[in-house]
Amino acid sequence: MNLPRTVSRLATLLLVGVPLLVLADAPPAPPAPAPNWYNVEVIVFANTDPQAGVLESWPADPGTPDWNSAVPLKPAASTLPYMQLPAASGRMNSVWAKLQHSSEYQPLLRSAWAQPAIDRASALFVRVGTPPAATLAANTGSMVPAESAPVNSPTAAYGIAKLSTTGPYLHFDLDLVYCGPPAKHVIASAAPPAASTPPGATAAPTALANVPACQPYRLKEDRRLDAGKLNYFDNPMFGALVLVTPRTK
Repeated sequence: MNLPRTVSRLATLLLVGVPLLVLADAPPAPPAPAPNWYNVEVIVFANTDPQAGVLESWPADPGTPDWNSAVPLKPAASTLPYMQLPAASGRMNSVWAKLQHSSEYQPLLRSAWAQPAIDRASALFVRVGTPPAATLAANTGSMVPAESAPVNSPTAAYGIAKLSTTGPYLHFDLDLVYCGPPAKHVIASAAPPAASTPPGATAAPTALANVPACQPYRLKEDRRLDAGKLNYFDNPMFGALVLVTPRTK
């Protein structure tokens, strides 16, 4: 019997088995903490100063947000993520009232919802407002003809918004289009007129393709934000106020 070789093999087996025993006795990793929930309030307003944006050159077709791919807000009575909140019960009532009585700004829409904040790559965009010529079937989010649509009239501004996290920080993406007054300096678009057709709308007749009902202005921005602080997104023609607050059960 080759005793040294036997002892060596036994020692090797014991050493190899030790990590396995340690791993087997280790407690399971704790589950990931549930994401924090927040109330999100958005107010969109227009700048009514006749000189606003007159020195700017605006694209005839700035493009449109991917509104159809964003999720519609859930009914207010639900407890699901992205559930709609009554706007009038939010913390920005005084801001809305000031805009209504302002001679410099015109409030266009307000929206409020509750959601968990998850990482930016996985978070969903939600719909804000309703595009021209597009309406939603109740509780489905699907597009329906305007003549049979029961809810959600088109708004002067519409778009998509996303609250998420980047590491320990809150992040907010906003992409809005405002149907505003004609611009003094317009940059012709290389895209065909049909490319600027709003989501859910039908293309205008060829004879009217070059006579837009309004000038579209687009605001697309994302940034880190702090909960509980009022955040301002804007371009010379219109802007948005965003307030994100921790949701208490």
